[in-house]
Amino acid sequence: MFSSVLMSKKSWLYSIGLAFSMTLMTSGFSPSGQASTLGQMAASFAPKRTVASSAQIWQRLNHARWFVQGSGPHIIYLIFDPNCPYCHLLIQELQSLIKPDQLSIRYVPVGFLEPSSTGKAAAILEAKNPLKALWENEKGFTEKGHDGAIQEILPSTATEKALKNNLSILEATGQKTVPTMLYMDSHNQPQIVWQVLDAKNLAQTLKGLH
Repeated sequence: MFSSVLMSKKSWLYSIGLAFSMTLMTSGFSPSGQASTLGQMAASFAPKRTVASSAQIWQRLNHARWFVQGSGPHIIYLIFDPNCPYCHLLIQELQSLIKPDQLSIRYVPVGFLEPSSTGKAAAILEAKNPLKALWENEKGFTEKGHDGAIQEILPSTATEKALKNNLSILEATGQKTVPTMLYMDSHNQPQIVWQVLDAKNLAQTLKGLH
């Protein structure tokens, strides 16, 4: 669906994977806009929340401002920043899995990586068709400059409030890092995955959806 699929960059991304909780995690972006190191990731991936706190986060997401792709019974919340290169990769990876895995991907935009992030997140949320606006952002994504393609706007008061709420939900996970993905496992318990999964482990993770 996207015009640019950087296989060489994906191969590099996958080669530095880190085993954690039967998944393979790779780098993500933090508030500084820099990729996490493997050492930092190993420390940050240690479980810090109870199932109850994860359930509270899930409930907050149910009432957050998001837009959806797909109509399957398996819900995934994907918290992303429009200027996040790893979010860009994960969104691409998910496209081929939406129909076979019967997914409903609920995109939850936040804006904190770059000065333009909030305005771009607002442009996506306030568009008549937010999903189409997301594609505009992703199709023209500049990998080298970590720059989503959509033009930023001045958020409305309601959108600014919604984006602040979305960001507070991300912070409540214990990691202010994107992408962050949440899903219900086969035991109907909410699970949180920070960073990007490689194709194999992403597919395996989605097999455990409730």
